[in-house]
Amino acid sequence: MIATMLLGATLQAAPLPPEVWKERNRPDMPVLPPCDLGGGATIAHSIKGLPADVVSELTRFFDAAIPMSDAGGPFNSTDVVDGPVPNRRFLRAYQAGRYWVIWYELGGFVSGPRTIALHRNPARGNGASTFRMAPGTAFAGDLCIATKAILAGVRSASS
Repeated sequence: MIATMLLGATLQAAPLPPEVWKERNRPDMPVLPPCDLGGGATIAHSIKGLPADVVSELTRFFDAAIPMSDAGGPFNSTDVVDGPVPNRRFLRAYQAGRYWVIWYELGGFVSGPRTIALHRNPARGNGASTFRMAPGTAFAGDLCIATKAILAGVRSASS
């Protein structure tokens, strides 16, 4: 009996085989309905479709050590850490006016869909503009409603 319990404990502590790790850390992408933001809005379905300065700000803001996974990429949706797998996954982004509104999934205990918006800073002396995180644009829940709220000037209590 004790030998069986020790064997069971040893097996549970063993690292997961790669095929199990891949299944656990590559959950299906959520099905997202289109979000009509009116004329002039553009959409990106991949991080690769974002401007370089937007990607740079996302990397800076979220942590370059374990960057946000691209759409369909590896993503740790649980609160169990099995390795260096991102706990954020890009879903979609919309550009409207001065903003890029990023839709992403957050894994862990408070998992679910989220938004964050980046706003274009005025052009610098060299004529280049940059993007920075807009305070108060972190929302959870219905991402289309959150995006419309952000574009209308609504801000959350904390980001």
